[in-house]
Amino acid sequence: MSQKSRFILYGVLAVVLLITYLSKESTSKPSLPVLGSIPEFQFTDSNGDTIERIDLNDKVWVADFIFTTCTMACPVMTGNMNLIHKEYRNNEDVRIVSISVYPEYDTPKVLTDYASRYDANTDRWHFLTGPEEDVKEIILNGFKMGDYEDIIFHSERFALVDKKGQIRGYYNGMQTSDMKNLKRDMNLLLGD
Repeated sequence: MSQKSRFILYGVLAVVLLITYLSKESTSKPSLPVLGSIPEFQFTDSNGDTIERIDLNDKVWVADFIFTTCTMACPVMTGNMNLIHKEYRNNEDVRIVSISVYPEYDTPKVLTDYASRYDANTDRWHFLTGPEEDVKEIILNGFKMGDYEDIIFHSERFALVDKKGQIRGYYNGMQTSDMKNLKRDMNLLLGD
């Protein structure tokens, strides 16, 4: 085989390998890391109903921690969560979960009033309250969003949870721009 023929053969082989590699890359789905699992929990929602971890099985959900009398981060976070709620309002496979870090004040009635300010469909966006120790436990050992002695100083992050109850991402709940990343990752999980 002449040197020119070898050069052409190697060139063709390199092009075939490059095309094979690129086609494989474009068809593989990006994946999100598993950052932890949400343990069983039981809280009361704004309707006075019990919501447990099992109620969220087979749903992609986004969670945050707020309290209704907050005048700093919570209104911004809830506004950004409302963007997610509106986008997925009619998607049966999506839930939003906002857990109060001030349970002695945030009764189901107070949470109902708060939800109405955001035109929340409380069948899909759960505003939850429960004993302070249970809230601390889910923050620390479930969502791994801090080690606070005083839970009123809560995280400003949103957690994305998959259909198996696994945490797949954290997002800055104060940044509207981060909601684009959250929606992208939600769509990845919904496509699984």
